[in-house]
Amino acid sequence: MKRYMFLTVMVCVAAASGCTERNSTAPDLGFFQVDARTVEVLIPFDDFAGEVQVFGGYGSSADVGRGFVANDFNGLNARTLVVLDFYPTSSDQGFGNLTFFDGRLVLFFDTIRGTVDSPVDVEVFEVEEEWDAPSMTWEMAVDTAGDQRAWSQPGGGVMTLLGGGIFDVFSGEDDARVDSLSIPIDSATVVILGEESGGKLLVAVTEPGVFLHLVEVVLRLTTSAASRPSEIFEETVDVGFMSYMFDPAPTAPLGWLRVGGTPSWRSVLTMSIPSIIPGTPEVCGTVGCEVDLTTVNLNLAELVLTTRQTELVFQPLDTLSVDVRSVLSPELLPKSPLGGPLLVFPKRIAPELFSIQAGTQVSLSVTALVAEALEVGALTGTVPVTSVALFHVPEPLTIGFMSFEGAGGTGAPALRLLYTIGNPVALP
Repeated sequence: MKRYMFLTVMVCVAAASGCTERNSTAPDLGFFQVDARTVEVLIPFDDFAGEVQVFGGYGSSADVGRGFVANDFNGLNARTLVVLDFYPTSSDQGFGNLTFFDGRLVLFFDTIRGTVDSPVDVEVFEVEEEWDAPSMTWEMAVDTAGDQRAWSQPGGGVMTLLGGGIFDVFSGEDDARVDSLSIPIDSATVVILGEESGGKLLVAVTEPGVFLHLVEVVLRLTTSAASRPSEIFEETVDVGFMSYMFDPAPTAPLGWLRVGGTPSWRSVLTMSIPSIIPGTPEVCGTVGCEVDLTTVNLNLAELVLTTRQTELVFQPLDTLSVDVRSVLSPELLPKSPLGGPLLVFPKRIAPELFSIQAGTQVSLSVTALVAEALEVGALTGTVPVTSVALFHVPEPLTIGFMSFEGAGGTGAPALRLLYTIGNPVALP
């Protein structure tokens, strides 16, 4: 008999049922009267799980809408690439025929996340090489099916320094946090950045051990209009798009699950839910029996995962969210469409669970999917094989990712069921 972990968690008297497993014409086999009760069972990985697959490549850094800059932060290097929008042709006041003088690049950073406890030297470069935002990596400027071009040197190719400054969160007055850094831009650079192709910039940090979240970049131009040449004002040029690259790139996991990162990773678990499981002594009496899950009232079904220590360079720094959905066409993986969410809200998981608190159990509800599979089994006699995908929400979001134990060992995924059973016990 397969080993399961059982716990009777609740007893409900069913006085109206009057049902019993006793047979008046048969000898007493040790069954005793059982009223409706709710039982928990933990089904081990080998008894419900089939194939486990991990897929990468979902989305790109261009989908995130923010950037990251790092220099040897636990071994991680990151730089953000920015393409500016075109310069305005008229002012907000309706003035046309604008003249642009000098300007300033304003970088906005997250004042809470990252290494913001001390001043950080930040530099901005003009990038001279073309790149493709969705496919660009630390090594490759373009990496599409029909075009592969490496940077002339990793991390952005040939660059020209435009300027720099020190970002200091605590430089504000009255304990107010400063969220931006302003870098002056001379008139010649303003002309270059205003060319038809749009300004192409790279943001980096210089000292090691630094990691910053870059929220936004704007170019503020000192401007005048032909109709009012003596009036000087500022016009803002926003970012056309922002993307980031980092080094090293993560390698595919071997034997464990991964969720999140950029591009994002998904883990797919195939489930062959057993229809027959051993019953508890409270249900079966002293001789034991088996329970047909297609006949019970399923209250809860959860995937129980155990967190694993993520590689230091990719350990998440913030709380991440994982969602679970059914895989509608497993044969089309990794591009299979997914069903609706199985969780009411994505599960938020603290970053510590993938470092100092690794080994913590996390439960994800799959009640609707398991209940549907058991209903089909009740009608057809066979419980269908189902698959679920674990992925980050939103996807992608950041460089770090979540790690969970895979098959084998005490931390392997398990299926927790909470079901109610009453008289008579359903024997196969």
